[in-house]
Amino acid sequence: MPLLRLIVIFLLLTACQQSQNPSLHTDNIPRLSVLFSPRGGCTSAVVAEIRRAKESIDVAMFSFTSRRILKELIRAYERGVRVRVLIDEGTAKSRNSVVPILENAGIPVRLKKGSGGGFMHHKYAVIDHSVVITGSFNWTVSAEKRNDENLLIFRSAPKLAGAYERNFEKLWRLAGLTN
Repeated sequence: MPLLRLIVIFLLLTACQQSQNPSLHTDNIPRLSVLFSPRGGCTSAVVAEIRRAKESIDVAMFSFTSRRILKELIRAYERGVRVRVLIDEGTAKSRNSVVPILENAGIPVRLKKGSGGGFMHHKYAVIDHSVVITGSFNWTVSAEKRNDENLLIFRSAPKLAGAYERNFEKLWRLAGLTN
């Protein structure tokens, strides 16, 4: 999707007067939902998208401590959805990290530092090659209840999903060299 089209989408959303979960849809652009925290329903929206997954879920997340999202990822994995999770190496070692639980469930997890030596600061998921969840929203209780964060969900967006999938595959390979 050309950058100009994304800019137009964001400008249209900015002009939208709805305060809760505005969505935009036309025949030639993906459906887009925009949510804000605290307490804006971001976690519920992520859980709903994971629940709809049929084939694959790839997650690149800086910090992941949300038990609600964790449980839904495990359910998806148990019903046969391919799930892979890439998490920043530093945050993966935090006291509330879900990494040990994901690994115990059999879900492939890789830890990664940032490619430039800093953080692996991504916050996105790609579902079934056509849904992209992204924004500043970490999958944490703090992000849902205390922080000012944003979440964008692009549905019916295979080209955008492809760009995120290529990035995920690159990071997954690089993380595999160190795990």
